[in-house]
Amino acid sequence: MWEIENISTKKRQLDFSSSGQGTFVGTAIYSNDTLVFNQIESIENHGEDEQVFQAIICDHCGYTHCEPGNWIALRKAGEFYLLLPAFEWIIEEEEILKSEYRPPRYISTDGAALLTPKAFEQLQELIVAFKEVQTVRDLTGPETSLLYKHDTPHKLFGSLPRFESLQEERILIVSEGELNEQLKLIQQEIQLVENSESIKLEELNLEDRTLSFFLDDGIATEWRAAVIKETGELQLLLNRWKVARC
Repeated sequence: MWEIENISTKKRQLDFSSSGQGTFVGTAIYSNDTLVFNQIESIENHGEDEQVFQAIICDHCGYTHCEPGNWIALRKAGEFYLLLPAFEWIIEEEEILKSEYRPPRYISTDGAALLTPKAFEQLQELIVAFKEVQTVRDLTGPETSLLYKHDTPHKLFGSLPRFESLQEERILIVSEGELNEQLKLIQQEIQLVENSESIKLEELNLEDRTLSFFLDDGIATEWRAAVIKETGELQLLLNRWKVARC
């Protein structure tokens, strides 16, 4: 998971002549140097207010669904807003069409994108389809479970369109406690999150005690998987944000 910040826009001249439309000047949105939306004028809310959008739209016609991929779901978790894979659409789609709704590269590579309330207000002022959303849908427990598996480094749970059991054999050591026991607790917490009715995200504090696993990949890549609460219970961690069950 990463944060959308330093939002900026840029006008782009697009050649739609192949679709009989001539030249079109569209507006792109960037977070730092990352292209998040390439044609905000063409963004639509798909489904029955399911708040699923195609973020990167065909540069040759400006129509959604022309090119496959680059779809996002808009969700809210506590005070934060998220752009994440449209998990339900991907998983429920027929096998031959599952790639149709895969997320943009910036989510496939770096995980879900998080926005503060201020940053989301900026997007609403720029994107009509976002401004028309009266109430952003809450992040569900099942979505959070899938997101955690999706954002885990080195695809330890496999990858979309279907996830697998945690590949424990790829984990070398844990920062504290007994390895198998801590892995068991992680799996249990994932299940509890999946069964939760409500989820919110909280920022990681300097005082928080993190639990890290180190991978057997030659360089001992660190996976900061959770926070250990004072009670000894685990709280899943998505980069700098803790997953709180409500």
